[in-house]
Amino acid sequence: MKAHFAAVIAIAAAVLPATHVTAQNAVQKFYAGRNIDMVIGYPPGGGFDGSARLLIRHMPKHLPGSPAMIPKNMPGAGSLVAANYLYNVAPKDGSEFGIIGGSVPFGPLWSRDGVSFEATRFSWIGSMDRWNGIVLLWGTGQAKTLDDLRKMEVPVGATGAGDVTAIYPRVLNALIGTRFRIVGGYRGTTDLNLAIERGEVAGRLGWCWDCVKAEKPNWVNDKHIIVPLQLGLQKHPDLDAPMAFDLAKDEESRQIMRLVLGSQEMARPFVAPPGVPAERIAALRKAFEDTVKDKDFLAEAQKVGLPVNIAYWHELEKLIKDVYATPEPIVAKAAAIVNGK
Repeated sequence: MKAHFAAVIAIAAAVLPATHVTAQNAVQKFYAGRNIDMVIGYPPGGGFDGSARLLIRHMPKHLPGSPAMIPKNMPGAGSLVAANYLYNVAPKDGSEFGIIGGSVPFGPLWSRDGVSFEATRFSWIGSMDRWNGIVLLWGTGQAKTLDDLRKMEVPVGATGAGDVTAIYPRVLNALIGTRFRIVGGYRGTTDLNLAIERGEVAGRLGWCWDCVKAEKPNWVNDKHIIVPLQLGLQKHPDLDAPMAFDLAKDEESRQIMRLVLGSQEMARPFVAPPGVPAERIAALRKAFEDTVKDKDFLAEAQKVGLPVNIAYWHELEKLIKDVYATPEPIVAKAAAIVNGK
């Protein structure tokens, strides 16, 4: 009996490496000489576009077959257009994946309007960043403090109804008494930041402090902006502003905030369509993980001012699974707030 068991183990030990090699060879054969389209859910010039293009420049050398990667900007509705495309239209063979807004996979919890994907069925690759969001105000505006946010109407810009720039103001208005007025229609970070500088809006919600420092250092160095409130689940060490989470009046409000603000843990997620062969998804995930540890990648990220704070695919998968297991009464109340009801 022992001899038979030992023989089975020996056969399995021999077969597994051979199977792994066969899968690697198949992946290399598929990607060799091929282009991979990188769908970018925002217009050129912003942080999401920068993160995607940085990955494009370094990831091919970590993929079997070293395929070329081509940017494919697909802005619209805070990247909802790109999410729908990746789920329904993009080839399910590993030749396309993309970057979407971190709040978009949470969107179906609030409303199915315009949504044609199931977040739990996406193939998660990883997120290049997780962040602590802030309330950012332009320094020449009337509102300066948390008390001001509760006393006066404050117009803030938004890129889409399903984006954090629109969701977070609604949540804070409902749960801590702020009076934000959402001004929508901006196509991405670049347009929204220009609107802030021109005085079209008083500020924005959801951008991270590290992002501001990296992408708009003059705003920080020249003291153009004010941060009266932090939106992260953990306090940023550089900021003294209070946390919105700490201002929630009861446990139900804290649960809603935790549910809505949790998307910051996957601030810039890369995702592939459902149904991609497992060995190709594994290759994409490994290539992503190898890339974000690559010294040349990290050096360029630092040079161009893009923060890198990785969340791995299994963390994203667990986060989405946990979020979609939230008790229905909490989801329903959060959805009513997010949808302005």
